[in-house]
Amino acid sequence: MVSGASDPTEARRRRLEAFSAGSLDWPAVREVLEGFAHSAIGRRALAELVPRDDEGARLALLRARELLVLQRSGQVPALAGAPDPVPVLAAAVTFTRSMDGEGLAAIANFLRLVEDLGAWVRARGDRALACGALFGGLADLSGLRAALEGTVDRKGRVVDDASPRLAELRRAIRDLERELDAMLRDLASRPGLRNALAEGHAGQIHRRAGRRVLAVRQRHAGQVPGIVHDRSQSGETIFVEPRDSVELANRLTAAEADAAREVGRLLAERTREVLDARDAIGEAAKSVAELELAAIAAGYALATGGAPARLPGESGAGEGLVLRAWRHPLLVDEEKRGRLDAVVPIDLRLGGEFRMLVITGPNTGGKTLALKGAGLAALMTRLGLSIPAAEGTTVPLYDGVAADIGDEQEIQQSLSTFSSHLVRIRAGLERAGERTLVLLDELGGGTDPSEGAALGEAVLERLLESGAHTLASTHLGQLKAFAFHHGAAENAHVEFDVDTLAPLYRVVIGAPGESRALEIARRIGFDEGVLDRARARCVRGDGEARELMGRMRDVRVEAERLRAEAEARVVELEARERELDAKRREIEGRGTRLEGEAQRVLEERLRGARDWLAKLEGLLPRLERGARTALEPMLGGLADALAEAGLTERRRSFLSSLKKGQTVWLPGFKKRVTITRVRREKRELGVRLGKHEMTVSFEDVTFYEGG
Repeated sequence: MVSGASDPTEARRRRLEAFSAGSLDWPAVREVLEGFAHSAIGRRALAELVPRDDEGARLALLRARELLVLQRSGQVPALAGAPDPVPVLAAAVTFTRSMDGEGLAAIANFLRLVEDLGAWVRARGDRALACGALFGGLADLSGLRAALEGTVDRKGRVVDDASPRLAELRRAIRDLERELDAMLRDLASRPGLRNALAEGHAGQIHRRAGRRVLAVRQRHAGQVPGIVHDRSQSGETIFVEPRDSVELANRLTAAEADAAREVGRLLAERTREVLDARDAIGEAAKSVAELELAAIAAGYALATGGAPARLPGESGAGEGLVLRAWRHPLLVDEEKRGRLDAVVPIDLRLGGEFRMLVITGPNTGGKTLALKGAGLAALMTRLGLSIPAAEGTTVPLYDGVAADIGDEQEIQQSLSTFSSHLVRIRAGLERAGERTLVLLDELGGGTDPSEGAALGEAVLERLLESGAHTLASTHLGQLKAFAFHHGAAENAHVEFDVDTLAPLYRVVIGAPGESRALEIARRIGFDEGVLDRARARCVRGDGEARELMGRMRDVRVEAERLRAEAEARVVELEARERELDAKRREIEGRGTRLEGEAQRVLEERLRGARDWLAKLEGLLPRLERGARTALEPMLGGLADALAEAGLTERRRSFLSSLKKGQTVWLPGFKKRVTITRVRREKRELGVRLGKHEMTVSFEDVTFYEGG
């Protein structure tokens, strides 16, 4: 997810720049997505996220789809507040000093989280295979986690039994504190000293510089011989450590110093163990980060009605780039905040019979939005994220996005508007290839129309030769005819309501936009004389050719409409098929849960029967030999029958698969425990429950968590 270059920040910037992330509003979109992060790990993962390789993107999209299905049924991994071990490890390495208790607790809590998340995804079986693979190859760090939990509590305090030496010292400290407090209270209660104590401080023990003291009136200082540690601002009260308590206090101070040294030793020892395992912890952090990125993608899809895009060749995917009901994430966020009435979705496709789309239409009609939508969808899909678009949306894994959108560079580089366009277009031509998406906004604009059109045609021809997928918007009429002369190019236009002078933000594929300048001028009240002169100067072509062109446009628009309807029907049928498949899996899962519940109840009853059997076996020695000889085979047979009585096929499979590091349910304690050893010949398991190791029978554990 992060480049291994010497400067990771610069490497990330270059990777994102290859997809024109700045021009496509990615920094602002990332801020929107941060609202769906559950923890510091997720926020860091988003900040460091860069375009992935093909396999990485496919797996990330698959994980997002898995969690989307699970979250729809209310199953969400417990990521909230997950501690991030990476900054803690980095600080320890950078400053070459022991971690404090809070740092070690953060590592321990993180390792517990990794175990819990691993158990969570494994429990979902084939519904979370891609997510489960994140945790399948991780090193077993349960021993380190147990050592840390045996040293510090969840808040980072070093516990008394972190070592026998520390336990002994803290017991001694508590004993000395009680003895010292009792001595001072006894001194303060003596009749001869009571009047010497400051008013309002009778019976109170104060601390100064870590030492226990009494508050004494200055004028009675001679009555309490000892060491003066402090005095009040008025000078009327002094804080004295009585001479009789100094030796005991010194012993307490020495014990506290010994305890502090022991704590320091323990922290240093645990820090070394953590740093020795930092590579394994780092890998675990990557897995958790990837799971949270998938959760962010799933949460965003649920909130926006979107989904991870399909890739060409996948089930339900279209051919090439297909955007269905795409909405720009920033506009969706504005709508959510009530700053926008509604976001008009855009449908767009590129690929298949044409790999270049020339979009014409009025300003503010949605041309730039369509270009940015295609580019942002390509980037977010490469990042492995969901997009706010309908099912059936398909996005190829482009190697890069070359975009000439806006004039953000002209001020920085002291270039004119036209020159800044040319610089970006030149860079796009140099990068163009079959796996490149090229976005050209207002191609040929900013200069003489005839020269701009000529240059625009030459650029489009070069892009066709390169095989790049290209979206180009333009106002120039000459470029509208380009698609009619090149089979791999197609026209499109954005619709405009002439009556209201409002853009409709709809992209219609199959025909170029018509000029509406004179009609719009008439609507806003231009003088008819001026309009008549303009009409007289308009160059009109052959009427028959125009009529033929119009018919061709109508046919292509109608064909595109029918195609869109057919594809929408296919998507609807595939969605129905997935819905039925999900219901089937839900029914199967319900059966599994019912089987587990039945198994649990059966095991509990069998456990009770085994307890009674054990009591009967305990009574055998009290019986006469004849009776004992007769009963022993019967009880042995009963024991064998009970051993097999609870074994369904799933139970047999569960017992045969038990292994070290596996998490199982211990009904007697109603806790999940980690297996530390397996003794099949004795049908016993060693398990870790919290900080404690214990031995249990095979019959004491189950795969079903409940009860």
